[in-house]
Amino acid sequence: MVEVRGLCQRLGVALSEGEPLAPLTSLRIGGEALFCARPPAWGVVPALLEGLWSFGVAFRVLGAGSNLLVEEGPLGFGVVQLRRCGGAARWEGATVEADADVPLPALAAEAVRRGLAGLESLAGVPGTVGGAVIMNAGAYGGEMAGVMTDVALIERGGGVVWRPVSSLRFGYRTSDVAARGVVAGCRMRLSPGDRAALAERFEAHRAKRLATQPWNEPTAGSVFKNPAGDFAGRILETLGFKGRRRGGAGFSQKHANFLVNHGGATFADAWGLCEEARAAAAAAGTTLEYEMEVWRRAA
Repeated sequence: MVEVRGLCQRLGVALSEGEPLAPLTSLRIGGEALFCARPPAWGVVPALLEGLWSFGVAFRVLGAGSNLLVEEGPLGFGVVQLRRCGGAARWEGATVEADADVPLPALAAEAVRRGLAGLESLAGVPGTVGGAVIMNAGAYGGEMAGVMTDVALIERGGGVVWRPVSSLRFGYRTSDVAARGVVAGCRMRLSPGDRAALAERFEAHRAKRLATQPWNEPTAGSVFKNPAGDFAGRILETLGFKGRRRGGAGFSQKHANFLVNHGGATFADAWGLCEEARAAAAAAGTTLEYEMEVWRRAA
């Protein structure tokens, strides 16, 4: 930790040690990171990451923590939180270059305000641009890979490098981006559209999300990816998991594929319930893959 402290001091990065991650995730579950480093600006992030890589320090990158379940106890790794680095979205005609810490809902709303189509289906999707790039976030038929042209990656030994989307692999709620580096931002090309029609679709998507998903509760969002030709929520509801609880954790009464913390939920509650659901689906003939990211303690 001596090296990490020195690095953060030189770069002006706020550093805390033994910080609980529960308050930093939307589900409000999680143990203590070795450290939490919060860079004040994107300009220092490459040097911070390069230093941590050179030290051989185990760490993970945290954005908004909106689709994440973290194990409890001493985690054995540090965290670099890139949620508030002063990022911005730079617009030029129908194109936008957005830093990774830009909130996705705000970006989608601004696109609609400008009369640009391509992001309106993401109305109300939580999280930041960086997380949306990594998981190829999408809803109602739209996804990030459909509008992105380039991704800015902070690569070990290379600093910030812009990679064309064609050089990366994107699939349904997945990509190889995190294996290539840390997302610093992306460029998107949108399409001119009718502002009133876009606003109507945006509000319709947002209203549907609010009506059918439990965003007024601590939630990790969608637990499982939708299997081909079906919906994870429908499968879980059929199997009796809508509203099912284990301890303080439960699947929402609004949406069977949303994990919520009813109060005092533990990792054991949440993980046990999710694994129970996955096993039940497998027994019924459907393999469910996790969309929610799970951080376990380092071995």
